[in-house]
Amino acid sequence: MKKLMRSSALALTALFLLSGCALVNQATGGQPPEVEATSTSSAETPSGPGEPPSATSSGSAAFAVTYSCRMADSRSFTEAPSDLAEIWALGDDVTRCTGKSNGGTTFTETEQKALDALGQAATDDAKEEAGADDVRLADVYALCATPGFYFAVSPGISNDEQASQIAAALILCPDHPDADPTKTSLSTYEANVKAGIDGTRFNDGVWKVGSDIKPGTYKPEMPSDTCRWFRYDAKGEWIESSYDKPQAEIVVTIDASDSTFESRNCGYWRAS
Repeated sequence: MKKLMRSSALALTALFLLSGCALVNQATGGQPPEVEATSTSSAETPSGPGEPPSATSSGSAAFAVTYSCRMADSRSFTEAPSDLAEIWALGDDVTRCTGKSNGGTTFTETEQKALDALGQAATDDAKEEAGADDVRLADVYALCATPGFYFAVSPGISNDEQASQIAAALILCPDHPDADPTKTSLSTYEANVKAGIDGTRFNDGVWKVGSDIKPGTYKPEMPSDTCRWFRYDAKGEWIESSYDKPQAEIVVTIDASDSTFESRNCGYWRAS
């Protein structure tokens, strides 16, 4: 009798399970039921350049950059250390570095200051718009990794975009081995820009005295052997020219009464 009751109970259980499976199959079309998954993320301290990106509560990643550098004894790019000090230790064996962003858009306070210094001067001329912040910052870190900040020491800063990049780089890596001469280069460029605005520094061309350039005594900074200059009066006639005063050291005094001054192949002139 007990065996019969046990068998009946087992049979009912099996029937119940089969019925349940049939209902599930009917409701889901024969597919396993979906289970809703949830994920959580917590804000972390942004990682430094070269470190793995960390997640933030907003879902963005901390900015990081990886380097590739061209070595003096090789024409190919090689993977470089992620630490700037390790790259600097290689000295002048490094000739040029590039930086690649991980796409992160969370920046440290110092990196944000560098972006502020970079401003809108470093733009894509073809698109007439600034590139993504992480890409521009990766380019500046690449300058930090390169001896002489690549162009800052030699041949020197030549335009506003380069000046803004160097200003940003000096914020990111003030301990760069070439920081001091680079600061001098930046100061020289800024002084040249101011002198150009003041009319006491100018390049080759024809300049109106009093409005374009100021009267005074001038010397060319790096004249060529074919440097030629001319002072003109109000009638457009020569007052004085390089043909009248050949000399080893070129020095020209432009009077307030001069109408125009012309320079050919002399480069920049500066008031002395």
